[in-house]
Amino acid sequence: MLVMGVDPGVCGALALLDPSGELLALEDLPTIADGKLRWIDASVLLPRLLELKAGRPVRAVVERQQAMPAQGRSSCLTIGLALGALLATLQAAGCAIELVSASSWKGAAGLGSDKSASLDRARLLYPLASLDRQRDHNRAEALLLAYYAQGRNRQAAA
Repeated sequence: MLVMGVDPGVCGALALLDPSGELLALEDLPTIADGKLRWIDASVLLPRLLELKAGRPVRAVVERQQAMPAQGRSSCLTIGLALGALLATLQAAGCAIELVSASSWKGAAGLGSDKSASLDRARLLYPLASLDRQRDHNRAEALLLAYYAQGRNRQAAA
């Protein structure tokens, strides 16, 4: 089974690993906007997911999102719209979906909230991955989510 890590949000990304851990895809999530409001563009994402799946089963591990006390209403709305569009698109593509809290997967990786630490770790694990820019931390976190899920798969099979 393929494992897809997804860092949701309008600046999010996805990473797809094959059963051996080889990186098959690492890319930003497509978005669409209406004024200041942005969400995941399902009309672009769905055909891309189907192309990546190529008829194979995929388990999408998505970081669970939640509103934070200091966030404003419009920020919460954007997070909710992006997550809802993402989950619906993954479901329409036939992916199994698992929501994982950031504290679970980051804790297992020995990471905290520092985005540059996630970027450094992903670069160490996948030196050929497209993680050249500082803003690629979302790609890094999607990749680390997939790596975390695949490690749990190996432990369960053992």
